[in-house]
Amino acid sequence: MKKKCNFLTFLFLFLAFSIYSQNSGSKWTFGLGLSSVQYSEEDVRNSPIKGKFISQSPRFSLAKYMFPGVTFVGSVSTAIGDNQDYTTFDGVARYDFKTSQNSTVPYVLIGGSFVKALRLTPTMNIGAGSTFWFSDKYGVNIQAMYKVSQEKFGSQRSHLMTSIGLVYSFKGRNTNPRLWDICR
Repeated sequence: MKKKCNFLTFLFLFLAFSIYSQNSGSKWTFGLGLSSVQYSEEDVRNSPIKGKFISQSPRFSLAKYMFPGVTFVGSVSTAIGDNQDYTTFDGVARYDFKTSQNSTVPYVLIGGSFVKALRLTPTMNIGAGSTFWFSDKYGVNIQAMYKVSQEKFGSQRSHLMTSIGLVYSFKGRNTNPRLWDICR
């Protein structure tokens, strides 16, 4: 199963970069970071989950700015070196209040995940975060996401996932827009 998961991760990244190369005018970003998962004490006591905290490294993200205020993001992360198995494949839509040209870009998100722990389990995700751009190509992203898992999935409980990572913009961002750049 581990080989299959590694293959899917490789395929996801390969296809993502292939898609990018077909349209150089697109607003694509790539992120590399760390994440952690926290369960409540009650969920740990009443389920097969082995611990309250799972550290995940690495977390890979690929984002595409779709239209004003909306960005689609695909991410994958896994627990390497932790005593618990946890791999997540996330897909979210972020709304940034049309602040994507600013150096600080707060956002809210909604989406879904497939979490592979004891079994593959779907979750619905809601959350918020922000990207802090410190140059035209590099930024830091922080995010908190609550993953809602239905009670019928006994192998997984609802939980909080937080992440931090470095973000790279393939096409440099215009951090000092002129009037005619804004009016386009």
